[in-house]
Amino acid sequence: MALLSILIFTPIIGSIVVYLAGFASDRLSKALTIIISAATIAITLFIILTFNVAAVGFQLVEKYDWASVFGLTYTVGIDGISVPLLIISSVLTTLSAAGSWEQIKTRVKEYNALLLLFEGSIIGVFTSLNLIAFYVFWELVLIPMFFFIGVWGGPRRKYAAMKFLIMTHVGSILILLSFLALYVLSTPHSFDFMNLVNLRLPLTIQILISIGFFIGFGVKLPIVPLHTWLPDAHVEAPAPISVLLAGLLLKMGAYGFIRMNLYLMPEASKFLAPVFIGFGLVTMFYGAIVAMVQQDFKRMIALTSINHMGYVLLGAFTLTTPGISGAVFQMFNHANAIGALFLMSGVIHEHMGTRTIRELPGLGNAMPKTSFLLVLSSLAAMGFPGFSNFISEYTVILAGISVNPFYAIAVLVPGITAGYFIWMLRRVLATPQGVILNREAPTYILITLAVFLVPLLIFGLYPGPLLGIIIPAVQLIPH
Repeated sequence: MALLSILIFTPIIGSIVVYLAGFASDRLSKALTIIISAATIAITLFIILTFNVAAVGFQLVEKYDWASVFGLTYTVGIDGISVPLLIISSVLTTLSAAGSWEQIKTRVKEYNALLLLFEGSIIGVFTSLNLIAFYVFWELVLIPMFFFIGVWGGPRRKYAAMKFLIMTHVGSILILLSFLALYVLSTPHSFDFMNLVNLRLPLTIQILISIGFFIGFGVKLPIVPLHTWLPDAHVEAPAPISVLLAGLLLKMGAYGFIRMNLYLMPEASKFLAPVFIGFGLVTMFYGAIVAMVQQDFKRMIALTSINHMGYVLLGAFTLTTPGISGAVFQMFNHANAIGALFLMSGVIHEHMGTRTIRELPGLGNAMPKTSFLLVLSSLAAMGFPGFSNFISEYTVILAGISVNPFYAIAVLVPGITAGYFIWMLRRVLATPQGVILNREAPTYILITLAVFLVPLLIFGLYPGPLLGIIIPAVQLIPH
């Protein structure tokens, strides 16, 4: 049964359906978007039930000829690294669709169609086992995100959209050139990931290809100094799209580092690991320190997102099972915590009329339920014990210390992160003088925000089931 193809193409075909439905009614288009995206959650759950944790290698593999004479096939499959990303892809898209119900009021059918196209494309990225199919889905993701920012964004949306497109597309070209190099250097020539895993190139060639991967995937992660597109894109994008941008788009870069660098370039990854970890540490500290001085709540969250993705680079290039497993777990945890915060930034802006932190005192009185969820989401984002973020972040840091005691410097980052989140909460929850009007968000929005926190609490108390899926796949990575 072609489960993965059904998962990929259900939202892609659904994008056409919701666009056509939009001619009849915007509400119908919105409802169908939530229903179709929720259907992908059901398909994902069925896939998880059929996933055999004890099996070695990729599962549910489908392979169909595309242009096989040129090494092009449609090949998809999943392992323990893919599964957490499939979960967040389906769940976050559904929550973003629900969060868009009131926030998106123009060109609704186009917005919903692009939302489902984005979902299908990014699932294609996380399941493709042919490098060119991977690249096609990778590029396809850029199209909806460009329009999300450029059409439904804020005052500087055109600048942010063009900057996003140019920087990410340049990175994509380097990825494509690296894929072509692998094809030319393989015997027989192949774009098949499962064949290329066994390819062992000279170290010098691996280093050159790894650098291409590093820049291409580093733009998406993003690493410092390739991050400059991200704060602008987040600030201008609608809040539900920021959920997808931080929760899913950035995971493409992280996934690329683990899947392509670690699997296909093992010797170069070992040789370059100190350099890559150095960039990871710089990214962690830069994101945390710059977030401290932000007055715009959404921009602060965007910069803390950069900080948190630095953990992935650190963990992955420790080249240890705990470090890589912690990096994959961090991808899952970050998506949920940061997704809640970004959607909340839109809710607060809509009901309070501002995102500026110094103008938000009294939020606790005006929006008490939203404020309670803000506190919980902030605790998750700062890695507070009891949330699964704590487990992933400190697993990564401990793995780093086991490789080199100098990497213990990373333990300062959670302290900085906690500092600016507490600073923000202290300001917005303060009670000002005067009358505070009740501006609480609707119940369905509160439920949507709460859903983000559920997996963080469950896996914070009992991470075994998810780590039990991730670790066997990580143990197969050459390291």
